[in-house]
Amino acid sequence: MTDLDTHTVSITEGNPALSSLKLSWGWAEFSPDDGIGPLASMYQAGDALVAVARMDDDGMTIFGSGVMVAPGILLTATHVLDEFSADSSGPVFVTFLPGHARAWLPIDVVTISRPSEFYQDLTVFSDLSLVSCSLNSDALDEFPLGLATMQVALPLVGERLWAIGFRHHDIEKGAARVTPVVSSGLVTEAFPNGRGERLASPCFEVSMDTIGGMSGGAVVNAEGRVVGIVSASLAGGPSYVTLIWEAMRLDIRGTVPELRDRDRISLLTAKARGLAKIIGDIEPKPWGDVHFRFSSAESELYAQSIASGTGTADPGSFTSDEIENFVDELGSDMEDAAGDAAIEALQGLTCEKVRQFLSGEVPDEFNLRIHCFSVEDFEGVEDPTVISIEKPEPNRLGVDLFYNLHTVVWTVQVALSDFKKHQNSLPNYFTNIEVGDELVSLDLVQRVYFRATLTFDVEAQQFVDASIRTASVRQRVGQGN
Repeated sequence: MTDLDTHTVSITEGNPALSSLKLSWGWAEFSPDDGIGPLASMYQAGDALVAVARMDDDGMTIFGSGVMVAPGILLTATHVLDEFSADSSGPVFVTFLPGHARAWLPIDVVTISRPSEFYQDLTVFSDLSLVSCSLNSDALDEFPLGLATMQVALPLVGERLWAIGFRHHDIEKGAARVTPVVSSGLVTEAFPNGRGERLASPCFEVSMDTIGGMSGGAVVNAEGRVVGIVSASLAGGPSYVTLIWEAMRLDIRGTVPELRDRDRISLLTAKARGLAKIIGDIEPKPWGDVHFRFSSAESELYAQSIASGTGTADPGSFTSDEIENFVDELGSDMEDAAGDAAIEALQGLTCEKVRQFLSGEVPDEFNLRIHCFSVEDFEGVEDPTVISIEKPEPNRLGVDLFYNLHTVVWTVQVALSDFKKHQNSLPNYFTNIEVGDELVSLDLVQRVYFRATLTFDVEAQQFVDASIRTASVRQRVGQGN
């Protein structure tokens, strides 16, 4: 078989054999030369190299590229997916094997967005999208499912990178030509906070040419690890590459059974279960953010890029050293204010919201009978983490932080008749059960996590307001957990 063979693929219903395919990770090796040219073999990267295509009555047209990083989970450029309007057929993802092809159809697409700072009612989207898809063709189980290894990094100025993708091809004589190409060049500039609203996500500039169809394709380092995807280019270069950082924050519908035990999963979950490979010092936080730790060289480039204006730092934001000094001086007062705000917020919940907090720990048939509650904190704030400090006004600071209350005690009341129906099992869930003439009082202990914004009055040197942004529960398996 040669790369000039004709490949055909039949679109089928979702093939559950995806979950039984063997997995392999690898990447092609390229020469350290600038310029763009054809890939030596279209099978070098296996399923990791994805063609984004549209199927219609005339056949298939390739619009862009992508990179598969876990079974049925791939990265591509948001602007490539935007080519598919609501009234047109959706994308088909195709991967090529010697003499064969696999076809994939999307089941979920997620990206990050935010309101525009300049135009009312305009939403700005990241150019990095995470897509989960089903296998909709023969599984070809004689071939492993080839996946790409990712690396969360900030490529350094002067570092050589390679971009790989497909040329944009229209249909000729009922078929689309499939031409994988590779380009190489050196990093020239970093934009860790984005490059305006057209490229709003962390990205960087590379002195290489990329052509139509390569958008969404993988950009890899010398170790063959994906650090970004192709987002934009000028004729002859340079090209702009969106880093994969934001993909670590996204949750998406799972594909194989190992990734469907919850409604949505992350790439970090796939990694923990041996279904994805991610290199880098990455720490997910319970409030949904992800923290990266970079090398000293990467950190220096990040700081230089922000200072030189290639990033968009807020001059009112505290630096990490300033945040540390603030916590050293006012940490105790901050914890008191945060704890008081948390309990006040919980006390203001409706019974329906309290039932949601207790759901999963208390049998539903009993939880629905709760009609009165109180709540208190026994041990105070634990593990406070200041995410940022902003200065929106001359004498005001906004402190964004995450923390937990280790021992939140809910005291709930139910009718005596309802209690009697479940009294044999309730000691498994509640403590301090007090039976009255008509009502029964029961205690349940939880650890509750909060993200809050505290307002600090600089002149008065005290916290004057607080807003709880989110609250979530970690269920306690047993006493002391």
